[in-house]
Amino acid sequence: MAFSFPSLPTLSGRTVAVLAAAGALAVGAIAAGAAKDEPATTPTADAPAVAPPPQAATADIVSARTATGAAALPQCRSAMLVPVNRTWGIPMPSVYGSATTYCNLMYGDDPHRGSTVYGDPDTAIRVLQRNLNFCYGTKLAIDGVYGSNTRAVVRMVQRRHKLVADGVYGPKTRSAMNWRLYSMATRSWSKGCSSPL
Repeated sequence: MAFSFPSLPTLSGRTVAVLAAAGALAVGAIAAGAAKDEPATTPTADAPAVAPPPQAATADIVSARTATGAAALPQCRSAMLVPVNRTWGIPMPSVYGSATTYCNLMYGDDPHRGSTVYGDPDTAIRVLQRNLNFCYGTKLAIDGVYGSNTRAVVRMVQRRHKLVADGVYGPKTRSAMNWRLYSMATRSWSKGCSSPL
């Protein structure tokens, strides 16, 4: 039995040029997105006029730039059980009305960032706070407010996992940190924490 493949159309020089330009634009957009995730090394207008000690200055500059970059991601306004296997799942912050956990929480999320009032961000923050308390031995109040204590604990977790310690919970922090698993079948929690993502 012989297979015959359809003949491909011959592309004009202009079509090839347009396709090459579209490919270059896509590669440039991906590279620009990756560059946004890199920590900044030069001061901005957000930096204070009086230079604080070097360690504090670096943290403030990184926090200001990260907050700007983090604003591009949607705020976590819900929580969902993300399946790990047939038995276990991870309760984690998520995007309201979506099956994605590609969102962030940052200082001041009490209860909604900006003018968006949909969803329940305090639930997302409570899920994160409970997990931080169990897996990292912290003593955060489970209050649903992303305040200075929650930000400090997230920074500690980020340093432990060798991430930029900006205090913003986002996709990189989510993937690196340890989580307590929950089984819907047995309605029980795991005795330990792991990083199954």
